Amino acid sequence: MNLDSGIAKIWRGTNTSPPGSLPVIEYNTLYFSSYYGDKTVGITRFWTAKVQDDRADALIQVQRNAGISTADRCELTPYFDEAAAGMYKILQCQQVTDEDGNPMTDLTLQRIEAIEDG
Repeated sequence: MNLDSGIAKIWRGTNTSPPGSLPVIEYNTLYFSSYYGDKTVGITRFWTAKVQDDRADALIQVQRNAGISTADRCELTPYFDEAAAGMYKILQCQQVTDEDGNPMTDLTLQRIEAIEDG
């Protein structure tokens, strides 16, 4: 797959609240950065997210990184579709190989504004 859609940055969160308080997570540590390619969110992936009260807004493929987790956040900087720019919650990470046999990571994403709006 061509990783020609833009740049994906994975941000790692840290708890900034004082001890004994509710956690306040700030995503201020850049963990990983990669070019990404857009993929189509299939019907099975869409409805699986819906059952979990999530919404699969995007599916991207980045270079393999097994350290990416669903606790991280993804910032997309697309080359063409500026409407896709912004922060996303990672719903699912899958370690896959592309059609050329290269190791890749698929990330299912939900836009952060969609989470806050309900």
